[in-house]
Amino acid sequence: MVELNINDTTQYILIEGTDTQKPVILFLHGGPGQPLPFGVSSRGVYKEITEHFLAVYYDQRGAGKSYQNDIPIHTMNINQYVEDTNEVVDYLRQRFSQNKIYVAGMSWGSIIGMKFIHHNPEKVQMYFGISQFVSNAKSQTLSTKWLLETADDNKVLEELASFGTAPYSLKDEEKYTKYISKYGGDNYSDKTTSKVNVLSYLKPMFFSPDYTLRDIYKVVYSGAKFSLFDSKELQKEIQFKVDLQEEVKSVKVPFYLFQGRHDKLTNYEVTKEFFTNLEGHVEKELITLEKSAHYPNKEDFTIFIKKVINLSK
Repeated sequence: MVELNINDTTQYILIEGTDTQKPVILFLHGGPGQPLPFGVSSRGVYKEITEHFLAVYYDQRGAGKSYQNDIPIHTMNINQYVEDTNEVVDYLRQRFSQNKIYVAGMSWGSIIGMKFIHHNPEKVQMYFGISQFVSNAKSQTLSTKWLLETADDNKVLEELASFGTAPYSLKDEEKYTKYISKYGGDNYSDKTTSKVNVLSYLKPMFFSPDYTLRDIYKVVYSGAKFSLFDSKELQKEIQFKVDLQEEVKSVKVPFYLFQGRHDKLTNYEVTKEFFTNLEGHVEKELITLEKSAHYPNKEDFTIFIKKVINLSK
């Protein structure tokens, strides 16, 4: 575990591997404010990855070990997260004498990841997006149509109709997300597929030698509250402003997107369109996780792990 001063805040990374000559892969967790999965508490969790990479797990600004109550709230914005990531990447490139590293971003982390590789392609060997975020408004528009077709509760249907045009207000977003969850748009199951036990993401924290009880409290309460509720401008930015389809027209590094077929939070069709329209003469692939929604199930997560390992060889 390493304590770093990143743009005037104390932030933490965990570096895990068997050989310092292996390629470095930096994971950008979901959230914001909750470093799950792929946070600093991940020691020993992803052994297949650490056999082939130097895996770097990073508690981002305001999350987990990197939460302090004196973080200026005006620094809680997406550009700052991208600048923080750039500092971490430069530290890793210098420490391990690697000109380029691999970057993987999940959900919220995929906003940072895609923006980072767009502006810093010379530092990136390859990018992996898991549950790739593109645009909240576009996801809400398509996923609301799905909810209207799926929901069997008149009260839900009436409430959905009252939301108006996406993007929805922060208050309506809470209701919308609740309904997405109710009908399996974040966590898929069928007769042969069980839902992901999202609480399992928490388990490593309780056994991590790098996490204290105070750090666990930051994940489940203080850091999460700061990032998800107190940082209102950050939430508005995610909700109303982010549209990678408009911002990122081309990519100059090889990239692979892993998207759940049934994902309605970061809507599969929106990500597919984004992928199709991205320009650039680089290797790229959209890997459809057929039995997952936003949270990849165990079998589909294995597909991600194996693909990343194979691509590193």
